[in-house]
Amino acid sequence: MASRTGSMIALAGVVLIGMTGFGVFLPIFPFLSLHLGATPTATTIAMGAYSLGQLISSPLWGRLSDRVGRKPILIIGLLGGVVSYLWIANAGDVYQLGAARLFGGLMAGNVGAAFAAAADLADDKTRARNMGLLGAAVGFAFIAGPALGALLVGGEPDRQSFALVCYLSAALAGLAALAAVVLFKESLPPSARRKEGEARPRRLAMLTNRPALARLVLVMFLAIAAQALMETTFGLWADVELNWGPREVGWTLAALGAGAVVLQGGAAGRAARVLGERMMLLIGLVLFAAGLAGLAVSHEVATMAASLTAFVTGIGLATPALNSLIAAQASEHERGAVMGLSQSASAFGRVAGPLGAGALFDQLCSGAPFAMAAVLIIAALFVALTEPAKEAFGRTP
Repeated sequence: MASRTGSMIALAGVVLIGMTGFGVFLPIFPFLSLHLGATPTATTIAMGAYSLGQLISSPLWGRLSDRVGRKPILIIGLLGGVVSYLWIANAGDVYQLGAARLFGGLMAGNVGAAFAAAADLADDKTRARNMGLLGAAVGFAFIAGPALGALLVGGEPDRQSFALVCYLSAALAGLAALAAVVLFKESLPPSARRKEGEARPRRLAMLTNRPALARLVLVMFLAIAAQALMETTFGLWADVELNWGPREVGWTLAALGAGAVVLQGGAAGRAARVLGERMMLLIGLVLFAAGLAGLAVSHEVATMAASLTAFVTGIGLATPALNSLIAAQASEHERGAVMGLSQSASAFGRVAGPLGAGALFDQLCSGAPFAMAAVLIIAALFVALTEPAKEAFGRTP
C-alpha cells in the first residue's frame, strides 16, 4: 500500500508539472491567434485541432500502453508537447498554430496513460481517491500555470511575450518528462500486460457489448464538449463583456484551478465515500449546468464569479466520479484501452465544442456558447440517469 501511494504521488507530480505547462499556455492562445489576424471562429477551430489529434491517437496510445507499460507512453507524450509548444512559439499565422496544435494532440498519449496508471494503483476503495488526486494535480497546475502566463505576458502583450510563454510551456513539459524518467515507477507489471498476438480489445465491441460503459463514455463526451465550449470562448467573452485581456483571464483561470484543487485533492475521496460515486456524479452535473447557465446571462464580474463557483464545484465532483466509474468497467489487462476510449470521447468533445463555439459567438451573442454548453450538460444528466448507466455504479466487469 505504501509503495502504491508513493507511486501515485510521483504520478501526480509528473502530471502537475506537465499540465502546469499546458496551463501557462492556455489563456494566451486566443489572444495570440487574434494577434496573428485570425477570426474568433478560426481561433476556436485552431484550439480544437489539439483534440482532433487526441481523438485519432488516444486509442492507439492506450492499447500500446497495455502492451509496453504506462511509463514509456507518458514520456513520449510529454516530449511531443515540447515540440508542439516550440512550434507554436514560432508560428506565423493561424494555420501554423492549428498544425502545431494537431501535432501536440497526436502525441498526447500521456493523459490516457496517466489515468490508466492511476487505475493500476487503485482498488475499489481508493479508485475515486486516485482519480481525485490526479484531478487535483491538474487543478493545481491551472492555478500555477495561468498565473505564470498572466505574469509573463504582461498588460500589453506583443509577439515576443507570447513566444516567451510558449517557451516556458515547452520547458515545463520537458521537466515533466525528466521527472517521469526519474521518479515514476512502472505501474503495470509485465505479467499483467497484453501479450504479443493476444486479441486486442476492440473499441466498437466494448461499446456495443457493454451498455453501461457506452453510456458513461457518452456522458464524458457531452461533459467535455460543454467544458470546451466554455473554455474556448471565455477569453473572447471576457474581452467583449468585461473588457479584459490575457492577464485578467489568466488570473481567473488560476482561481478556478484553486477551487478544483480543494475539491479534488481531498474532497473527492470523502464525497465518494459519503455520497457514493453515482450521487457524486449527478450532483456535479447539476452544478455544472447551473454554472454554465449563469455565465450565459452574466454581464458583470459579480454574476460571473457566482456562476464560475458553481461551474468549478460541478466539475470537481463530476470529473473524478466519472473517471472512476469508467475505470471500474475495465479488467487489469485492458485499462489502457478503456481509458484510451474515455480519452477519445474527451478528445471528440474538445473537437466538437470548439467547432461550434466560435460560430455561436460570432452569429448569436457572447453568451450563446455557454447556453449551449448548459444544454449539453442537461443531456449528460439525462444519460446518466438511464438504466444502463445506473448498472455501472459500483460494478466492475
